[in-house]
Parts: sequence; C-alpha cells; structure tokens
Amino acid sequence: MISRWTALLLGLFALCAPVSVALGNITAVLILITGVGLAVFSAEHRRHLPPRNILLALGALFLTHLLGTALSAPGPVQWHKFPEEMWFKLFLVTVPLLAAGRPRVIEKAMGVLLAVGALAAFYAVVQFFTGQDLIRHRTLDATMGYFIATSFHGHHLSYGGQVMLVFVLALAWLRQTLLTRPRLLWAPLLLCLLLGFGLIFSFARSAQLGALAGSIYLVLTLPRNWRRWGGGLLLVVMIATVAVPMVRHRIVEGFTDEKEVTRPNLWRSSLAGIADRPLRGWGQGNFDRLLAEHEVAGFYESRAHSHNDYLMHAVNAGLPGLAAALWLLMAVLVFLHTGWRRTGSGSWVVAGAASAQIAVAVAGFFQVFQTDDEPEMMLYFILGCGVAHLLGARRGAGQLSP
Repeated sequence: MISRWTALLLGLFALCAPVSVALGNITAVLILITGVGLAVFSAEHRRHLPPRNILLALGALFLTHLLGTALSAPGPVQWHKFPEEMWFKLFLVTVPLLAAGRPRVIEKAMGVLLAVGALAAFYAVVQFFTGQDLIRHRTLDATMGYFIATSFHGHHLSYGGQVMLVFVLALAWLRQTLLTRPRLLWAPLLLCLLLGFGLIFSFARSAQLGALAGSIYLVLTLPRNWRRWGGGLLLVVMIATVAVPMVRHRIVEGFTDEKEVTRPNLWRSSLAGIADRPLRGWGQGNFDRLLAEHEVAGFYESRAHSHNDYLMHAVNAGLPGLAAALWLLMAVLVFLHTGWRRTGSGSWVVAGAASAQIAVAVAGFFQVFQTDDEPEMMLYFILGCGVAHLLGARRGAGQLSP
C-alpha cells in the first residue's frame, strides 16, 4: 500500500511541478505529510533517513533562519515567510523516507519529470516564435526582436531555473545511455536538444551558466577513455551556441545595457545590510527594509531580492545562515558524488542530482533559485530522489548502517 502511494505521489509531483507551481505545492504537501507520518510511526522507514551530516546541516539551516526571523525586530516579524521559503528543503528527508530502496519508483518519477520538462521546453519554443503566452493570454516581453519564453510559468528566470535542472538530468541520462546502451542514444540526445533550445530561448543567462557547470561535471566523471571525446563535444556545443547571434548579443548585453547595473547595485546594498547585521540578518521577507536603510544610488529594475542565493541567505539569517547553507550544499554534493563513485551505482538519477546541485550552486551567484518556488521545488525533489536512490544502493551493498 505504501509502495503504491509512494509511486503515485512521486509521479504526481513530477507531472505537476514543470507546469504548475500550485499543483506542485499541493503534491509537495502530501509528500511532506506522508514522510512525517512514516518517520513517526514506522521504525523500518526511519532507517531511510539521510546521513547525519545532511540532517545536521539541514537542522542548522532551519535554526539559523528561524533565529534570523525571530530577531528581525525592530520592525515586522514575518513568521509566514519562514515556512514559505524553507519547507521544500524537507524533500531531502521526506523523499528518502518514502522511496529509499525503491529504485524503479524513483527512476520512473524522474522519467516523468523528463517527459513533462520536455513538454514545457516545447511550449517555450512555441512561445519564442509566436510571442504568445496562451495560458495567461498575454504577449511576451521581447529583447533584440526575439520573444523571451516563460513556458508555463510567469517569469523567464523561474522557467530558466527549471529547464536548467531538467537539462542536466537529461544529460545524466544521456551519459549513462552512452556507456551502457549506445544503440538507444537517439532518445536522450533528442531530449537534450529540445531542452537545450528551451534553455536558450528562456534568455536566462544564470541558468545557462549553471547548465554549463553541471555539464562539465558530467564530462569530468566520464571514464578516462571517454573524457576527451566528451570534452571535445561540449566545446563544440559551446562554440555553436555562442555563435548564435541572439546568444552572443545577450552576453554582450550583460556588460553594456544600463539595466544590468541592477545586480551590482543589489549586491552592494546587500553587502552593506549584512555588514550592519552580520550575526542575525534581517529575517525572512524583510529585504525591502534592508533597501530602505542601505540602498546604494543607481538604477534598480528589481528590488525584490539580492539576485544572489548566497547573499540572500546572509541577508535573511546573517553569516551563520550563509555558513549553514554552504554546509548543506556541500554535505549533499559530497554524499551524492562520493557515494555514487564508491558504490558503483550507475544510476543516472544520482549523477543527475549531483550535477543539479552543481548547476544551482554556480547559477546562484546571479539569481535566487533557492527562494524561487519553481526551481527550488524541483531542485530539492531531484536531490531527495538522488539521496533516496543512493541510500537504497548503499544499504543493498551493506555499506551503510541503519
């Protein structure tokens, strides 16, 4: 019964997340409730908890951000913002509680995520050529005469974060197919091509940079005799992509368009605010208060956040919050990478999860993917599935004590 319910929940989330943040939230609540229930009432499922280092890092992140919110006075203490911006990270615990030891269920859910992510990318390609958001009945914004695709979401950066994650996941599938079943290489190759166009048409440079970082990781972990070919192919793809006029213009725009000073201005304001409150931060939801006191003079296209994941953690919870966030990032990445290599588990799910963590770690220097619901929910679902898959493989090999 639990196994069927697990398969249904994971499949539903993978079906909903790329097309609807509301439906993704509803399914995430069901996963959270089920995971908590299993942790409380099932000793067998408690054996599937992530390693202690991940749990401690996750606990430190929650504690520092909770304290940052509690100590944000004088001014409003926005308690509702704390769970709103933190709860998806619990996928690191709840997904393994549900799915560890069920590799087929995990891989089927990841397959659904790839399929629906491809549908979202196809819709983004349609938007790029037509300029129409059929869901919201609006004409899309344009740059350089090209329409900026948002797919099923309201903003191109939210969509860009999601397609970045699905792209590196598909690339991990391509990597495994190349090594084990090369005759079937056409399927993941076509999928990566479609997702690549969807990523380019999002015009999300931070997501594109993150996808490149995740791709480099997957190439570097190839067997030695394949690494040179993989690196050469990646270089050819990079050159071909940069050769596209709109991509090249978008890169140049980052250094010439007056609107691009928004990020440096937000970074300077954030650093000034962090210096003012280095230990407690400003609390969740109080970025406007920080700007009111530490805004530097200049143009701001957006004033909602720091446009940087790391600065945003420090703004919300001070330097302790940033340290906890870095601890969690490294704890998850080290567990996935070392566990994947040591157990000999060839699962593309684990490789895809590690590359997704690297992609967001790099892209997060220029965007707040950790507090943007669309990419955040997908990131922690992928990471939770990767941790769950690896826990099952390691316990099956007798390498992990209960």
